[in-house]
Order: sequence, then structure tokens, then C-alpha cells
Amino acid sequence: MRAYDTDTLTMLQSGRCAERDMVLFDFASGLYGFWTGAGTLEYSGVTYVGAGKLISADEGSYEMGLAPSSLSISLSSIPDSDLTPDVLATIEAEDYHQRPVTIMRAYIHPDTRALLSVERLWRGYLDQITHDLQAGGGATLTATLESRFRDHTRVGHRIRSDADQRLIDADDGFYQHAATADAKIVWGRAG
Repeated sequence: MRAYDTDTLTMLQSGRCAERDMVLFDFASGLYGFWTGAGTLEYSGVTYVGAGKLISADEGSYEMGLAPSSLSISLSSIPDSDLTPDVLATIEAEDYHQRPVTIMRAYIHPDTRALLSVERLWRGYLDQITHDLQAGGGATLTATLESRFRDHTRVGHRIRSDADQRLIDADDGFYQHAATADAKIVWGRAG
């Protein structure tokens, strides 16, 4: 069960709370946010560009255990709006492959339009981007995302030993009296 603040919980229970989805891309050059509302939305120091119903996400594939899942989101542009084809084209100047992506849900007061709270729904990495240019100047950008569960399948090379710790800091003898064992532990799915 999720814990909501009192104002959000009251609005959700009354059935009057407005919900909007948000997408945050964490590129090396900075944070880029889009949301399914109109205009701009300021949250946590990031300005989210409104795209209305021009953002869509599929349900994704989910598996039991620690297996990674994938998800696709689409951003469609319309000339003379906040989400223009030129805004979508700026992605090509970014080093976007394997950069973090967060999908969130914003809860908005129906009368005051004040942001009540934001809930993180999904976190992962941007894997691939495809473009579809349309007649009349529109464009659709489809991003394929991978969940953070893929991190469970990575193999690391660090061990807790005196020699390895001294590679980090030559004066750190924290593990100098620690015993070592040579055992292979498989996490996630078997390779």
C-alpha cells in the first residue's frame, strides 16, 4: 500500500483528483521532462513540457523474479505547440543510450490546479529510439526502455579483500584481518 499525504488521499478518496503522467530523461547534458498536461509544470527543479495526449506508454512486459522488463513510450509532436518536431529532434544531439529514465504520476487538485504530490511508477534505462516523420510536419519519437532489474544480471569484479581495498585507498587497512572465501554466487537468472 502506498502512503499518500492527507490532501492527496482526500482527493483520491473523493474521486476528484486529476492524474497526469510525467517522464524524466536524465541525459549527460541535463534533465528533460515531459508531462501529459498542458503548458509547463515545475517539479523538483525541472520544468516539464506539456504534451497532453501526445505521450503514450504501452503496458510493458513483466516477468516473475528479477528478470528485466521492457517498456515503450511515444512522444508525438505537433507544429506550433510546446512539443514541436524540433524539440524531439534535439534528442539526436544527446548521448541517450543507457541513460536513466523515470516515469511518474502527478496528482493535481481539481479546483486550484495545485500539484498535490508525485508518485514514482517506474525507473529504467533508455535503450533505443526510433523516429517516424509524418506528412504535415508532425513526428513521433518512440523510446524503448529497460527496467533497472537488468542490473541484477551484471557481473562485478570487486571483492572485499585487503588488496582490493588498498587499490581504493592505500592507507585503508579495514580488511587487513578479514578472511576470504572463493565462492561463486549467482544472482538473478542463471547464465
